[in-house]
Amino acid sequence: MIKHWQSMQDYKCFFLNSKVSFDSSERTRLHTDLWIPWQKLHLFDTDIAMGVLLPFYSSTGRPAKNQPQILRSFILFFLLVSMGLTPPSLTLWVSRLSHDRLLAALIGCPLDSLPPLGSYFDFMDRLWIHAATDLYSRKKLLPASWNSSRPDRPNGKHQKAVERSINITERIVSRILNHKEILFNFEARLQAFFYHVAVLPSIRCGVIPSAPLTVSGDGTAVHTHANSRGKHTKEQRSSLSPEELSTAPRHYSDPDASWGWDSALDKYYFGYTLFQLSCYNSSLCTDVPLLLRFTSAKRHDSVSFLTAFQEMEKHMPGLSVKNMCLDSAMDNMPTYRLLKERGISAFIDLNTKCGRPKIIPDTIRIDKNGTPLCDAGLPMVPNGQDRRTGYLMWRCPFGKDHGSMCSRICSNAKYGRVIKTRPEWDIRLYTDVPRGTEAYKRIYRQRTATERINNRILNDYRLHHMMIHRKDHYSFYATMIGICIHLDARFKQQTAV
Repeated sequence: MIKHWQSMQDYKCFFLNSKVSFDSSERTRLHTDLWIPWQKLHLFDTDIAMGVLLPFYSSTGRPAKNQPQILRSFILFFLLVSMGLTPPSLTLWVSRLSHDRLLAALIGCPLDSLPPLGSYFDFMDRLWIHAATDLYSRKKLLPASWNSSRPDRPNGKHQKAVERSINITERIVSRILNHKEILFNFEARLQAFFYHVAVLPSIRCGVIPSAPLTVSGDGTAVHTHANSRGKHTKEQRSSLSPEELSTAPRHYSDPDASWGWDSALDKYYFGYTLFQLSCYNSSLCTDVPLLLRFTSAKRHDSVSFLTAFQEMEKHMPGLSVKNMCLDSAMDNMPTYRLLKERGISAFIDLNTKCGRPKIIPDTIRIDKNGTPLCDAGLPMVPNGQDRRTGYLMWRCPFGKDHGSMCSRICSNAKYGRVIKTRPEWDIRLYTDVPRGTEAYKRIYRQRTATERINNRILNDYRLHHMMIHRKDHYSFYATMIGICIHLDARFKQQTAV
C-alpha cells in the first residue's frame, strides 16, 4: 500500500518553502545549471502517474513511502545525465542526493527522509511483470553454453541477420488478425504507464498531432556490459582444475542478454535490441517516442515490429495512425497485409532480394520500385486511378510534350502511352501512395525520426554507458528516458511561444 502520495500541489508548496533556506550559491545553481531541469520537472504530472501505479500496490502490508519522489528522482537523474551534470550511475546519484539539499528539494524530499537505493529497485519491480524464474539469483549457476549461439553472419556489408524461424511473420500476423494475444509481454505495465504519463499529455498539448499521424519504427543494437561467458564462484575456482572449469556451470549477471549482429558496425555484439515506434512534429522540428520495447539481440526487426504494433494497438488506443514508415527489414507480405487490414498506408523500403513478382504481366517493364517503364526506359508518371475497375494509371513521363520530346512513337495519344496496373498484383510494390513519387519521398523521410530517437536514448541520455544488467532494468531505464524526451519536447513547445 502507499502511505502518502505527494500531490503536485504539495510538491510545489514544499519546494517554495525549501527555497527560503537556500543560500546564494544554491540559488545561483537553481537559476543557471538546474533551471531547465527544474522547469521540465514542473511539466511532469505525478498525479497522473498515481492513478496508473495504485493497482500495483497491495491494500495491506507495510506501506510504501516516497513513491512520487522516487519517480521524480529518476526523471531528474536522466535530465542531468543528458546535460553532463551527473555521472550515469544510479548508485552515485542516490549518494549525491544525500549530500545536496537543493537536488533533494527538487525531487520533493528533505535530506532526512530520502528513499534508499533499495526503494528505487523496488519501484522498478512494480512496473515489470516477472516471469516465474530464479535466473537472477546470485547463487544460480547456468551451463557454460548459456546464450552462446550466434545468428548466421549475413552476406555483404551493413546487412541484417536473417530470421531463422520460417514463416514466423505469417504466424504472428495471423494471431493479430484473429485477435489473439502475443505471449510474454512482460513490458505491458511499463508501456501502459508510458502511454498515460507521457504520450497522452503530449497528445493533449499538441506535441503529438491528434489528427492521423505518421509513425516510424526501427531497431537498434544495445551492447550490455555483462560478461558473455559468465563467472565461476570462488569455490569452483579453488576446487576445480582449469579443464573442469572450462565446462563447469557458472553465474551470469545478465542471463537475458544474447548474441546478435550489429549491421551498423558489421560485427557480433552481446546485448539486446531496442525497438521503438516514434513520430515527428514538423512545427516543433522534434521527435518523440510512442512505444519502447527490448527484445532478444537474435530477434529480427520484422518480428519485433509486429509485436510492437500489437502492443501499440493494445496499450495506446488514443493513437490514430495513418502512415507507417519502416526500413527494408520489415519488407514482407504479412506486414503489408496487416497494415492494409488496419487501413494504414505502408511506406517500407524494398528489399532487393525479393525480386520481380510473377503475377505482373511480362509485357510490363518495371523498375526496382515497381514503377512501369516506358519504351524509352524512363519511369512513367502516376495518372490517377480508375475507380470503376480499380486500376492505377501511368502515363508517359513527357506528358503533353510527348510528341516533340520523345523520339519513340509508342502511342498516338496526346500524352503518350498509358499503362494500367492493379494494386492486388503486389501490395508491396503498388502502395496507396505510389513509390518514387515526391509525395512518397516526403512522407518516408519522417522515418529518420526513429534514428534520432535511438541516438538520443543511447548517446544523449547515455544508456550505453550505464552499467546495468537484465532486460527489466533496461526497459525501465528506456521508459524513463522516453518520458524525459517528451518533457524536452513540451519544454521546447512552451519556450517557442
